[in-house]
Amino acid sequence: MIQLLGKEVAILQSTNPLLVGVRGTLALESMRMITIVSGTKKITVAKTGTVLQLQESGKVVIAEEMNGRIEDRLAKGSKV
Repeated sequence: MIQLLGKEVAILQSTNPLLVGVRGTLALESMRMITIVSGTKKITVAKTGTVLQLQESGKVVIAEEMNGRIEDRLAKGSKV
């Protein structure tokens, strides 16, 4: 399982086209939302329809695959 909290990410795709290209640190994850801190702004994005790219590795993550609570994904053995 990839730990994404604290990682630098960029939004490649979103249901809100204004968010495409936003870069920052993934700071918070809830069941259906993620929060990215970009400079002094906190941007909350729905996981559904969002694709992220990890800045250090270039790996692409489909946020919708992260739907649900972190602890539930850990119990299932999910890779994301």
